[in-house]
Amino acid sequence: MTSKAAETIFDQPVDSDTLGSRIFRARDAAGMEREAVARNIGIKPSTLDSWEKDRSEPKAHHVVRLSGMLGVSPSWMLGGIGKAPLSDTLTDEVRMIRRQLEEIKSFRDQTTAAIDSIEKTLDRILAIDDDEQ
Repeated sequence: MTSKAAETIFDQPVDSDTLGSRIFRARDAAGMEREAVARNIGIKPSTLDSWEKDRSEPKAHHVVRLSGMLGVSPSWMLGGIGKAPLSDTLTDEVRMIRRQLEEIKSFRDQTTAAIDSIEKTLDRILAIDDDEQ
């Protein structure tokens, strides 16, 4: 009786793309906008753009955060070892839902800012009214 050894990440083909290309592919597969990813890991969108175009490279902690956010392993992100993102299997519907979620998060942020502004204005008006009485 023969037994088949468990498959490891090293048994899979190596992705020979550049680091920047893998970052772009993972972000694209996740259906996330560059600005949203940059905001979530605390960098400028232009920095992420530079990484994706191989003009500069992220530090290790950024690679780990990117990998987690984009649903790929750090080993795939850094060296192309392991499973690539599921970009080819994501349906248009999933991509649309992810975009809608990003829009809703943006609207939430805008609403919070508007509420804060209204509260400050109201506090200012009430403070003036209290001074006049």
